[in-house]
Amino acid sequence: MSRGRRPKAIRIASGTFAAVIRAYQNSATYAALAKSTRTNYGRVLRLAELPEGLGAVDVEVIRPSLVQAFLDGLAATPGIQRIARTAIKAVENWALIRDLLPYPISTGTQTIAMDGVHEPWSDQHVMLATAHARPDLARVIRIAVHTGQRGSDIVKMRWSDLEERDGHPGVNVIQKKTGRRLWIPFTAELRAEITTWEKQPPFFLTLKRDGSPYTREHLSWHWSREREVNEALAPLREAGLVLHGLRATAVVRARKAGASVLQIASMFGMSEPMVARYSRLAEQEEMALAAVHYLDRTTSEQRLQPMKIL
Repeated sequence: MSRGRRPKAIRIASGTFAAVIRAYQNSATYAALAKSTRTNYGRVLRLAELPEGLGAVDVEVIRPSLVQAFLDGLAATPGIQRIARTAIKAVENWALIRDLLPYPISTGTQTIAMDGVHEPWSDQHVMLATAHARPDLARVIRIAVHTGQRGSDIVKMRWSDLEERDGHPGVNVIQKKTGRRLWIPFTAELRAEITTWEKQPPFFLTLKRDGSPYTREHLSWHWSREREVNEALAPLREAGLVLHGLRATAVVRARKAGASVLQIASMFGMSEPMVARYSRLAEQEEMALAAVHYLDRTTSEQRLQPMKIL
């Protein structure tokens, strides 16, 4: 292919699953979805409609086992795999009642379990991302991991939201999802980090080059794009890590530092059951380490005991 020429569009045959996907994406149902949902669905449906994906399969032939094989091919990126299953299910629901599919095609299909919450990032993942991600996205990661807030709240933070209480700096937040008003104190690490940032009012996190904030949908898109194209972030891409997982990371960190469930819930504006769900990874690690230390100590003591002579 000569330089500058666009690749040829995929030719889609009538009666194939690719044709069903295209029909769904041209529908009023698809157009009514949130922009962020269309972006996420579109990314995985482009993979599904490829001939080497599911696109070339006839609608009379496609079945759950073929869909599962496609999903298994995405197992290295669990986040994308889960979005793919959701998107295919949406296509199925829309197509069935319009006689574009003769029967369900996703029944019984499975993805890698996420156990009910977004996967928290490890400390190594956080360090990798802040060191190698685009500077504006690295700043988002630092704010998220230290404040435990959703992306929809991070993008709205302004410099005028900063406030000191009892000599301790923090930020005022009105959570978009819950309407809850919070003052979130900054950790020592975040306080030190913020002093190095250039202030570009009004927004606390200047994400776009023109100084305006991202919407939540743009933030997700830009992070997904950065994760896909930046080879230094390959471990995060392979783990399928999303920005919302940093909310769980913030809880895990606080729990490991000894904060109680009530303290964490108060600081991050979460319900106590949600904190308990997010923090169970930290608790499992602590219990596992305690168990192995106990076993090692017990084994060592048993070896040192004198043998009894009958």
